[in-house]
Amino acid sequence: MTWWYAVVEAEHNIQNPISAKKIRLLGRRLGLGRRSRVVDVASGRGGPAILLAKAFGCRITCVERSPEFSAAARERVAEAGLEDRIEVVQADAATFELERYDAALCLGAAFAYGGLVPTIERLSAAAPLVAVGEPYWRIWPPPEEATVERSGYLPLEATVKRAESTGVRVVSLIAASEDDWDRYESLRWQTLDRWLEANRDHPQAEEFRSRGATYRTSYLHWQRAALGWAIFVCRS
Repeated sequence: MTWWYAVVEAEHNIQNPISAKKIRLLGRRLGLGRRSRVVDVASGRGGPAILLAKAFGCRITCVERSPEFSAAARERVAEAGLEDRIEVVQADAATFELERYDAALCLGAAFAYGGLVPTIERLSAAAPLVAVGEPYWRIWPPPEEATVERSGYLPLEATVKRAESTGVRVVSLIAASEDDWDRYESLRWQTLDRWLEANRDHPQAEEFRSRGATYRTSYLHWQRAALGWAIFVCRS
């Protein structure tokens, strides 16, 4: 079986609705430098890690469960000449034993630990600074069309309060713009179209075509206006 995300995010340098400039801003907000040790949980294809290691010289351990993404991350790290700065570990975040770090990241994958609160609890036990990428609702109540998987999100202020219920303080917020969302989503459309053109007889082609059309309609109809995304930088 072909994995949906391995198809639609195969060309994403950053697998979140955020820009390279804002990832570098995150590095400055975290105070990263050559002596910094960072862990990036559910790190995907390694985009943020590569940007941060290049910009700040920090050492980063990437933890990624997907064999497709971890293999792509290793290849990208090697191409960037950063093998001495970035280690890619294929492992499930839920069972990976964290060491002590200067900063811990989980950008857009809090589901790896079961949600925002357990993610911050787990990462703040390993690092004094934690950065978590999480969606939030721009409007409230959320649209009726919102899927069950998004029903647990909250407005921005309530999301900050939820994060701080763990005992941390949110000290910085880096939010996605509509341009960031458009770049992220439309690259998915283009990548899927190219895959469908090259794999017309694939047994999952029609399933992926239908799924892509549904996601595209949802994005244009309500998600772009209603759903935000931000990196919440937390200090223990």
